[in-house]
Amino acid sequence: MLSFRLFKPIPDDPRVLMGHVELVSQSIASTAAGSPPWIFFTALLSTSLFGYFGSVSPARAILCVAIVTGAALAAQGALHLFWRERAQMGDAEVGRKWFHRLLQIDILISAAWGVVPWLLWQPGHVANHVFIELMCLVVVGRFLISRAGRREFFLASFMPMAMLLFARLVVELQPADMLLALLVPLYGIHLVLDNRYFGERIGTSIQLHFANEDMARELERARDEALRDRAEAEAANLSKTAFLANMSHELRTPLNAILGFSEIIARECLGPVGSSRYKEYASDIHDSGVHLLSLINDVLDVAKIEVGRMEIDPSMIETQCLLENTLKLVEVNAHARRQNVTICVAPDAGTIFADPRALKQIILNLVANAVKFTHDGGNIRVIAQRDDNGDFELIVEDDGPGISQDKIDQLFQPFSQLDNRYDYWRGGTGLGLTLVRGLAELHGGRAWLESEPGHGTRAHVVFPAQVHGVKQRALA
Repeated sequence: MLSFRLFKPIPDDPRVLMGHVELVSQSIASTAAGSPPWIFFTALLSTSLFGYFGSVSPARAILCVAIVTGAALAAQGALHLFWRERAQMGDAEVGRKWFHRLLQIDILISAAWGVVPWLLWQPGHVANHVFIELMCLVVVGRFLISRAGRREFFLASFMPMAMLLFARLVVELQPADMLLALLVPLYGIHLVLDNRYFGERIGTSIQLHFANEDMARELERARDEALRDRAEAEAANLSKTAFLANMSHELRTPLNAILGFSEIIARECLGPVGSSRYKEYASDIHDSGVHLLSLINDVLDVAKIEVGRMEIDPSMIETQCLLENTLKLVEVNAHARRQNVTICVAPDAGTIFADPRALKQIILNLVANAVKFTHDGGNIRVIAQRDDNGDFELIVEDDGPGISQDKIDQLFQPFSQLDNRYDYWRGGTGLGLTLVRGLAELHGGRAWLESEPGHGTRAHVVFPAQVHGVKQRALA
């Protein structure tokens, strides 16, 4: 049970284990590099050359230096082998093997320092005894700092030397030495308690380091996947747009022939058709063809806007005149449903700088939608005014069934239509609002809807007051 209190399990993650092993290897390298000069200094002060901290023979001092230096050189050689294997093998293979080998190296260095109290000891010389214990405890203090990550390594560095030092002090059976011997375990307990705090912090830091690496790698992978998906989506969208543009052109050629020949038949340009029903059928073919041509033109315009090939040619337009001429195209449908369509042009909105065809298409789509979705006998208002920023604002409002807030943004997506009891039978491609927003943005403006279920709908299109460079941006 005691082992579980003293030692943490070896980490399962090979990277965390290798992080501890590398930290210990660096600290052992530092100890191995600092041990020779430190033992030389200790041995020199303990010889008769100085005499104050002892007067051991030079032979014993040299032997002591040789033992500690030899252990340091052996540790450096083992570390050289570790770093070579570290470069050639994976973390999982190297980590566990060298975890135990580095423990053995720590025991070797500690045992080498443990001979110091025996070789540099001068019986009856209190200053020598205090000096030797002080030097050993200083080395132990370095072990606390450098081996704090794993308590196993700290104890492997501390216990051999501490036990040999304790034994050396006890065998003297002198009061002063016995007191010094008592300080060794007390000092060891103090260091173990301090090591617990440092060890937990270092272990947590290593785990957090690799956790952050994993998170960064996952984020990078997610970013790459998102970029790849975005590129694929853009490529697919461009392919779809190119296909729609090509198909629209291909469909218009035979459709024009259908419209032309059906009109010739309906008007009996080449002589009487015969049955009046044939003339009706020809008229139906012509009307259906006109509707189909309108849909194809919408698809072609959306395709051009998406690929940046839609061209506009802005000019000064008289607002009232354009609104009246455009609304004539939908007034038949509005009158058939007894709807009241009114135009309101503010005095400061008498003219607008825009592309006439694009503005006409915007008005036509918005008013056609209002006519389509407003109940019989409803009211529709077309308002032209300046907003608070001086920008030209076109508003088409109705008292129809309205739209829920969560469906509004969906309507501006190509081919999007609401699926509810008000519009399932009304037809259309779902391109009208897409064209409105696209044409408005070509002018540097914007478009949006305001609506609530049961409270009608307000469609807003704003053209900026600063119109310089609109044509150049549109053609870019």
